[in-house]
Amino acid sequence: MRGLPVLLVFLLCLAVPASSQGLRGCGVARLSDAAEFSLNLGAYACAIADESRALTLEDVFGPEGDALFAPVPGNLIDFGFGTGRYWVRVLLENTSSDPGLWWVTHDIPVAELVQVHLVPDGAPSASARTLLSYRATDPFGARPIPHRHLVSEITLAPRAKATLLIAYTTDQATEMPLFVESVPHFVARTQSETLWIVMLTALVLGMGLINTVYLYGLDGRPALAYGSYMLGGVLLLTHIEGYTFQYVWPNAPGFNNVALAMIALTSVALGALFVDRFTETARHAPRLHRAAMGTIAALAALAALSWVLLSSIWFKFALLAAVVAGTAMQVVLASAALRRGQAGAGTLLLGFGALAASLLVGVAGYLTEGLFEQEVAGVAIRLGFLAEATAFSAAIALRIRAARRERDHSLREQLRLSEDRLYLSEALRRAEDDRLEASRAADRSREALASAAHDIRQPLTSLQMALSGQGEQRGGVETSLNYLREIVRVGLEEANAPLGAGDADPVSRGSRERFTADIILRNIEAMFGAEAADQGTALRVVACTKDLVADPLALMRMVGNLVSNALQHAGAGRVLVGCRRSATALCLEVHDTGSGLSLAELARVTRRGETGATSGGHGLGLSIVTELAAAHGLAFEMQSWPGRGTVARICVPNDDTEIVLSRASTPTGEAP
Repeated sequence: MRGLPVLLVFLLCLAVPASSQGLRGCGVARLSDAAEFSLNLGAYACAIADESRALTLEDVFGPEGDALFAPVPGNLIDFGFGTGRYWVRVLLENTSSDPGLWWVTHDIPVAELVQVHLVPDGAPSASARTLLSYRATDPFGARPIPHRHLVSEITLAPRAKATLLIAYTTDQATEMPLFVESVPHFVARTQSETLWIVMLTALVLGMGLINTVYLYGLDGRPALAYGSYMLGGVLLLTHIEGYTFQYVWPNAPGFNNVALAMIALTSVALGALFVDRFTETARHAPRLHRAAMGTIAALAALAALSWVLLSSIWFKFALLAAVVAGTAMQVVLASAALRRGQAGAGTLLLGFGALAASLLVGVAGYLTEGLFEQEVAGVAIRLGFLAEATAFSAAIALRIRAARRERDHSLREQLRLSEDRLYLSEALRRAEDDRLEASRAADRSREALASAAHDIRQPLTSLQMALSGQGEQRGGVETSLNYLREIVRVGLEEANAPLGAGDADPVSRGSRERFTADIILRNIEAMFGAEAADQGTALRVVACTKDLVADPLALMRMVGNLVSNALQHAGAGRVLVGCRRSATALCLEVHDTGSGLSLAELARVTRRGETGATSGGHGLGLSIVTELAAAHGLAFEMQSWPGRGTVARICVPNDDTEIVLSRASTPTGEAP
C-alpha cells in the first residue's frame, strides 16, 4: 500500500508530458483504403482561435504551439461570430500497406482566406505542403477541385503519418464541416446529395408554379407576389448548397459573399408581401397592413445595405433580427386572417409556421457555437419550404373552393335579380301595352266623337233649313231626326265598348242588311236639298232601284260626307248623285263641277286633319269616308281634274263578293 502513492505520482508525471506532446489529448485519425471509407475529422481535431491574427505556421507547428491547441468541443468546429484567424490541426495516419489518396472536405460558407497544409510526421514546418490557398476574391475556377464544396486532396505513403493544418478567416459564420473520405465515396455521396437536392427543389418549384397559376386565376397581385417568393426560396436553397456560385455567378465572388444575406432578406420580404396580398390585409386591417409594409421596407433596405455592411458584427445581428421579425410578421398576418375566418388561412398559418420553425433552427445554429451542424439547418430549411409549398397548395385550393362558392352564390343571386328584373320588365311591358291600348282607345273615342260631331253637323243644318222653311219640309225633318238618332246610338255603343277591344270595327259588321240604294239617295236629297238651294248649287239626285248589302248607316255617313264635301267646293256649279252597276259591285257616285284637285292634293286630303287649299272644314270628311270604307270592306276612290271638278265613288260588292280594296287609297286623275 505504501507503493500506491508513488505509483500514482509516477503515472501523473508520465501523463503530463504525454498530453503536452500529443496535442493535449487529440487523437489520431486513422485512414483506410476501403472504397466506402469516410471519417468525421471533428472528433480528432484540435483548434486555436487567434483573435490577433499574429500566429504563423511556424508558431502553431512548433513545440510551443502544442500548448495552444485544445480539442474541439462536441466534435463540431464552430467558433461563432468572430474576426480572428482560426487554426485546426489533425493527426492523420495511413493504416494501409499501400499508398493512399483521400479527399478532405473543409467547407466554409464564406471565407476570406482558407489555407490547407500537410506536414509529414517528424518534418519541420518548412517542409509543409500547401494543398489549398483560396481567397474570397477568387473565382470558382480557382478551386483545385471544381466542386461546390471546398475540397483538398491528400496522399500518404504506406503506414505514413502527417499533420493536417488548416487556417481560415471569415467575417460571417465560422462553422467548418471537416471530414475525409475516399474518392469513390465522395463521388457517390455528392451525387446522392445532388439528386436529393434537385428532386426537392424541383418539387418545391413545381408546386410553386402550379400554385401560382391557380392563384393567378383568382387574383393577379397575390399570384405575382407568391411566384416571386417561391423563386426567391428556390434561389436561397440552391445558394445554400453552393450551386449558384458554381453555375450562376462563378466569376462574381464578391457578390457571392453577400448573396446569402440579400437572398434571405428578399425572400422573407416577398413572403410577407404575399401573405399581405393573399389575406387582403389592406382591406380588413389597415394598421396591420401598414406595419407589414414597414417590415417589408426594412427588409429591403437591409438587403441593399448588406453589400457594404455585412462585415460588421452588429449588422449580422441586425440581419438575423430582421429575418426573425419578417417571419413573425408572416405568422401574424396569417393568424389575423384565421381570426377573420378567411378561407385557407389555417393551412397558410401551418405552412408559414413550418417555414418559420425551420428558419429559426438555422438562426439558432448560426448564433450558437457547436450546437449542431449547419447541414441540419439546411435540411430543416428545405423541408420547411416543402411543407410550406404543400400548405400553400391546400390554402389556395380552399381559397379557390371558397371563391367558387361565392361565385355560385353570386350567380344564383344574379339569376334571382335577373328574374325579378324580367318580371318587372314584363309587368312594365304589360303596363305599357295597356297604356298604349288605352291611348289608342282614347284616340279612337276622340276620332269617333269628332266623326260623329262632323256627321251631326249636316242633319242639324238640314233641320235648321227645314224649320225656317215651309210646311212641305216635314219629310226632311223626320229624315234628319232619324239620322241623328242612329248616330247617337252608334256613339253610345262605342262608348260602352271595353278599352281592350283592340282593333275591332268602330261599327259592328253584324249590322249589314239588304236594302235598295234609293233609300240612301232619297235621304241624301232630303238632307241636302235645302242647303244646296240656299247656296245656289244645282243638286240632282238620280233614283236607283238596285239592291245592295251593307251597313245602311255607315253607307249613309260616307255618301253624306261626300255630298257635303261636293257642295262645299261646287259653289254655283252642279252636284250629281247616283249609282252605277258593274259586274261585281254597285257604286254610289258623287260628281261635282268644283275647282278640282291635283293628284298630290287628292292623296293628302284623304288623311285625317288634312284640308284642301280653299276648304274651311276640319279635314275629317274624306278621312271618315276612307276609314269607314276600309272598316266595312267597301272600295272608295276619287278622281279629280283641276278646274273641272271631282268624282267620288263608293263601291259595294254584290252580295258577299269581295272587291279589290287597294283602289280606295289610290286616287287617280283619269276621266271616268
